[in-house]
Amino acid sequence: MREQLKALVQLAEIDSKARGIDDQLQGLPRELEERRNAVKKLEELVQRQRTSLSDAERLLAQQEIDLANRNEALSKAKSKGAKAKNAREAEMAERELEGARRSIKDGETERDRLRERIEKTRIGLAAPQGSLDDARAELAEGESALEGKLSTLREERTAIVQGREVYVAKIAKEHLRIYDRIVKGKAPPVCEIVNGNCGACRMAVAPQRAVQIQKGEILNCQMCQRFLYHRNLFLD
Repeated sequence: MREQLKALVQLAEIDSKARGIDDQLQGLPRELEERRNAVKKLEELVQRQRTSLSDAERLLAQQEIDLANRNEALSKAKSKGAKAKNAREAEMAERELEGARRSIKDGETERDRLRERIEKTRIGLAAPQGSLDDARAELAEGESALEGKLSTLREERTAIVQGREVYVAKIAKEHLRIYDRIVKGKAPPVCEIVNGNCGACRMAVAPQRAVQIQKGEILNCQMCQRFLYHRNLFLD
């Protein structure tokens, strides 16, 4: 019975280490996927800003054309004023000139505001673009190193579980069934008695049960059902 309890403890240690590596084997690809999602969000942000910038630049080009047309209209109005034959024609030409000047001034104001907006957008694009470049570089580095890390972890896991079957063979089937049931939902499945309590759930262990466990009997915690052992188990 004592040897079975030792085997349970050693089996639990192996499975705990293996589970830790399994967590890394699952966690590393998940972490990389989170990085991919972060890069994708940054790409979408940068693309929205680039689209906004492109739209503004197209509008600016259109405004420049519109201002050129207004300046041409101003030149024509000046030509009309110069050719006026009487006061009435001169007055009409002056009104046309004044309207053309106001139109140009308004257009220039709109153009200058748009130029300022474009410049702010360009400046604002620098930070997310820099973050995107850094995130892409980190992602590329992580993707390059991932397979090597996973391969190393798999090798470590293989080494850890080597000889596991030796301990399994020492344990009675009824205890293994209980062990397998516990290990699926709770870790660790085997706990040391610490200061008279279960090392996992802290439930007090009855003195008589503690004595039996110290002698090497296989007993479970009455609260969490984990197997219990005393540190003296490995002193002999």
